[in-house]
Amino acid sequence: MLDYAYWITQVLLAIGVMCSIYRVYKGPSVLDRVISVDVILIIVGSVMLVDMIYHRHTDHILFVVVTAVIGFLGAVAIARYVAVREPGTEEGHRHAQAIGGGRAPEPETPASASGLAAANSGRSAAGQLEDESTSWFADLARSGFVPKRKNDDESTGQGSGGGGRA
Repeated sequence: MLDYAYWITQVLLAIGVMCSIYRVYKGPSVLDRVISVDVILIIVGSVMLVDMIYHRHTDHILFVVVTAVIGFLGAVAIARYVAVREPGTEEGHRHAQAIGGGRAPEPETPASASGLAAANSGRSAAGQLEDESTSWFADLARSGFVPKRKNDDESTGQGSGGGGRA
């Protein structure tokens, strides 16, 4: 009887993995793909647990724990950046105050990046982002932010000798 339960469980878990792989491939949003990858990690851990129960060993327990931790930390990290809050709502206002005292004004787009920012803005006629799960990326692209390296001044020969940036 345990043989039938083992094989039925493995087949159902394989069907679940196939459905999750399809959702990773199809999308439509980044959040759907991330959740599907998390489901795949859970199913992989479940396959290992069912195998350990059926064969009466604990050889894979470390892999199950590592898979669970990776899945949890990945989901928390993605949820931190994908959380959608409307700026005009009370919850969005409280969140903005908690992380930095309010929303900073949007910087002007440099002339060299204006065509790219306009093409990637993704704004609809109502002025809202079409894909809210990637709105942080669209805001970053519109800002024209370019990170500076620590050794930027030395590599251009404009160290503390003057004539450099203000």
